[in-house]
Amino acid sequence: MRQRLCQVGLALLVASFTGCAASTPHADSADTTHMTPVEAQAFITQAQAERGTPVAARMPVTSMEQFLEIVLADDVGRFPDAAAFVEGKPGLDALALHATLELTWSDLSSTVAAVVRELRKRAEANSARLKQRQESAEKLTPAEQEQLDRAQKDAAYLEKAKMALDVLAADHLRHADQIVNEVLRQFPRDPRTYRVAAFDHLLNGDWPNFDKAMTWLKDSATEDAGVQYLFGLEALQRFAVRNDARNYFEGALHLNPKLVRARAKLVLIQEDIRATHDQLEQLKAIAPRHAIVNIAGPSLNSEYETATALDRARATPGAAPMSAPTPAPAPPTPAPAAPGG
Repeated sequence: MRQRLCQVGLALLVASFTGCAASTPHADSADTTHMTPVEAQAFITQAQAERGTPVAARMPVTSMEQFLEIVLADDVGRFPDAAAFVEGKPGLDALALHATLELTWSDLSSTVAAVVRELRKRAEANSARLKQRQESAEKLTPAEQEQLDRAQKDAAYLEKAKMALDVLAADHLRHADQIVNEVLRQFPRDPRTYRVAAFDHLLNGDWPNFDKAMTWLKDSATEDAGVQYLFGLEALQRFAVRNDARNYFEGALHLNPKLVRARAKLVLIQEDIRATHDQLEQLKAIAPRHAIVNIAGPSLNSEYETATALDRARATPGAAPMSAPTPAPAPPTPAPAAPGG
């Protein structure tokens, strides 16, 4: 029974929780030289605590059910406990589940980094606009000065958060690469091997080997939420077709509404702050401790409040005509990462 549970759990986890296509751990690699993984984790932990998410209590994971629950929920605060549960266990299931956890950890970090990167760009643009006015001898109002101070503070925080998340994404991908290579060496003919291999190749942008691994999974595409999710990531990272990616992620959620990672990707790829906020609220409902919610959530909520206040002002009878606001730019899809982790 335990072996069967491991097999079912592996099939669900590996296919359902693959890497973030919108931000690879290797993007902006120059930034990652300024923090160690320990420093990066400390910063993220502190940032989450300051936003109302205390450090998760360390409790040993004692069953496969607990392991699956932690990874399926993207409960990054318990990831160290889940890692300890499978660390050093022999056999394909334990190795593949450990690789899945490390890849999921990398993916989660890079997903949040992509959201944070776009928020940082917006804060920097707002700060530059106000700074230019200030330097042109045009006196800022108290409200504008407060806005400038807040934009500068937000940009500095978001820059450091992105740096920390990139460091963590790269670090966990390196760990995962080592485990996946061992799985491929020991079990080169097992379909479970190619679930973690596809996961790893996608995160590394290694498309020839990704294609080979996916030949083992395509037969279950229409009924497997995980495979739908894989195709969504491929559409986003490899082909940069956002609508196709959205359809695949929504299809994955239709097959498995508990697939938290797909909901997180839908937060990432929306092209309007109202749609982004809607997806953020849905993510918060199923995973209130999710890193997107507590790291990027405050900035997204602030932007949404500004947009809705403008909507209300424009809809007020007798209000002066106002031009429609320029939609916030969608998070860009970076070039695929270089193979090799």
